[in-house]
Amino acid sequence: MVTPNEPPPPIVKPEVALLEDLFGEITAGKLRIPRFQRPFVWRPEDMLAVFDSIRRGYPIGNLLLWDTTEPVQSLDRFGPLDLRRPETSPVTYVLDGQQRLSTLFGALRLPLDFPRDAQLHNWRWWIFYDLRTHEFVHVPNKEPAAHLFPLRAMLRTMDFLQVSRAVVEKLPQEADALVAEAEGIAQKIKSYKLAVTRIQGGTLEQAVDIFSRLNTKGQSMTPDQMLAALTYREGDNAFNLADRIDRVQEQLAGYHFEGLARSAIFRATVAAASADVHSTDWAHLAKTLHHALPTTVDAAEAGLLRAARFLLEEVGVPGDKLLPYANQMVLLGEFFHRKPEPDADEKSLLRRWFWATSFSGWFAGANTTQINDALDEMRQLARGDLSTLSGEWFSGPTRPYPQRFDLRSARVRTLLLTTLFCRLSPLDTDGSPLDVRRLLWEQEKSYLAFRHVFPAGSGALASNPANRVLLPIVPGKAARAQLLAIPEDVRDPVLASHGIPLEAFEALKRNDRLGFVEARAAHLAQIERAFLSELRLPLPAQEAGEAEVDTDGD
Repeated sequence: MVTPNEPPPPIVKPEVALLEDLFGEITAGKLRIPRFQRPFVWRPEDMLAVFDSIRRGYPIGNLLLWDTTEPVQSLDRFGPLDLRRPETSPVTYVLDGQQRLSTLFGALRLPLDFPRDAQLHNWRWWIFYDLRTHEFVHVPNKEPAAHLFPLRAMLRTMDFLQVSRAVVEKLPQEADALVAEAEGIAQKIKSYKLAVTRIQGGTLEQAVDIFSRLNTKGQSMTPDQMLAALTYREGDNAFNLADRIDRVQEQLAGYHFEGLARSAIFRATVAAASADVHSTDWAHLAKTLHHALPTTVDAAEAGLLRAARFLLEEVGVPGDKLLPYANQMVLLGEFFHRKPEPDADEKSLLRRWFWATSFSGWFAGANTTQINDALDEMRQLARGDLSTLSGEWFSGPTRPYPQRFDLRSARVRTLLLTTLFCRLSPLDTDGSPLDVRRLLWEQEKSYLAFRHVFPAGSGALASNPANRVLLPIVPGKAARAQLLAIPEDVRDPVLASHGIPLEAFEALKRNDRLGFVEARAAHLAQIERAFLSELRLPLPAQEAGEAEVDTDGD
């Protein structure tokens, strides 16, 4: 029953839609992306995966669309293409599924004159179907081969015929089979039906509330997007939480923490308002924070920037790529926004707390109540109500040296931080200082910076962190060869700077894989144990253990 003060409920209709029907709505400017949504962020491999799912006949997830006459600012582009303005009302807005729909529309409706250069934001839309291998591919920086069929031609009859003729001319021996393959894929795309939930009428708050109820598990609309939708304002008091979080990430880049998850910045914002950082009652949260949200984000940003500076300059964390847990930033940000200038004793306490939580993996097992209680403890410390933190933080248990290298493991990140940035200062093979941070950040995937000494798959211990070394790539030269070629006059300091003891180097010269990994692993574990003793933290009960995948950056 609707009370007098409540708007009438919207109508929710599940349906299925063909791609070309949705594309028609987009082309007419009637299906749009609201401005509070994030811009296109999918990686090229994500784009290929959605087309592969269509090829296999797999579902690609539900689209949530909202038909409304309410004025809502929207983006002027859909994927890479400009949109016309709608001439009549209502307009339909994509509340969930814009990354998928933008990929499909952009790749299949791409104009022939769209740039195909070395810029990622251009070449990612040029997707080709390999008629031989039956795979979807990108072909940046080179001319596509004749057997690569551009998706932009799949649903355009004249373009399809033109590309098919080129296949016949250039590959006459295979032409019949290849053209038949192209026709089959075109038909699969043309007949593919997407699951759609349409919300007709109602308010934005009701539409987002419906979404949160429909997607209680595995939702693709993140908490910050939920709140951004519900608190979006235009006009004189315009505010867009999504844009504001973008700017926080830009500011964090000054301390190399620009990759801190948006969800962590969102939680820091909620924490700055002393609200429950894990609340999923979006409407209540929006009402609680609505008018104070701009100043709350300002406060959270100030705290996060001070936390990032503290981690970089006083703890030795070079940036987000090696941060064990994003929630460590949330808690430190909450402390620093309430006490911007802590004294030396408080900084020492926070430094010890950071290492205690990194070695113990506390955040991996913490529930929502424990996180909220920990935030309260940080607030009390900042106010001066506490002179120290609970002893439970520092009483263990400490996780042992990880047996497997996996940068998704907080314990592996802690090992790298301890050795590379706190105890060792890696040198290049000529003895000059190594710019470790540059090596890490120049690789899109950080783990590629840590090169195998002995090849992957060369034995049971090949995946051990001791079989990885951080060295610049020399074309045509493996990491092992680089180590063996270190000039004798600088060999000892260079090896020591990488945590390679003499015993391990002798094994390296003998091509003794097992001997090298075991000797270096024992040495690295001892470096950690000495570090733990200095911090007055418990030593691990075991020599080695599993590298659990437990980082919380998503």
